[in-house]
Amino acid sequence: MRRRAFLASALTAASTTAAGCSAVDSRTEHTDPTVKTDDNPRDDGKYLEFREDGTDLATVGVDPRFAPLPNHFHTSISHPEDTELQSLTQRFVALGGDGTPPQLSLQGPFMGDHEPHPSVSLFREGTAAVVEVHRFGEIANETVFIDLPVTRWPESARRVVVESTVKLVKPRIPDRTHVLDGQLEFEVPAETEASE
Repeated sequence: MRRRAFLASALTAASTTAAGCSAVDSRTEHTDPTVKTDDNPRDDGKYLEFREDGTDLATVGVDPRFAPLPNHFHTSISHPEDTELQSLTQRFVALGGDGTPPQLSLQGPFMGDHEPHPSVSLFREGTAAVVEVHRFGEIANETVFIDLPVTRWPESARRVVVESTVKLVKPRIPDRTHVLDGQLEFEVPAETEASE
């Protein structure tokens, strides 16, 4: 009887200590990244560079392919070795069109020999096509490349905005989470420009 009472009080003390640790706010939001363009003039890629105290946190890139309308969006996320990707949400909004969202499909890197595999959703929300990576799994500590083929584009839309939210974790006790928010905007080239 005494032993049970002791174990119960020990478990209560342990859960109280754990609750106290989780109450520590270790989440930092970053909403003012530097926007860079691709060095190669033939590429339309742009990048959001997130830094904290002079050190790199992550670079989130989007490289669209036009022919002449967008037919692919290539997303990349690079980050330091001592961090892990927790989640990604990207919203693709076509501006100047009929108000319908673009339709995207999804390719790699969501195959592998080891588990856990990444968990991904692709859906439409209002005027946006949304990609959500809920869990990066085995590729959480790697540079990630995602190919998003465009299956339908609102033809009259001449601009696209890509809003990205990345959750990045620095594992320690407690973990430190960085929430990275930013957006990139691209002009869809006119057909005459694309054919030249």
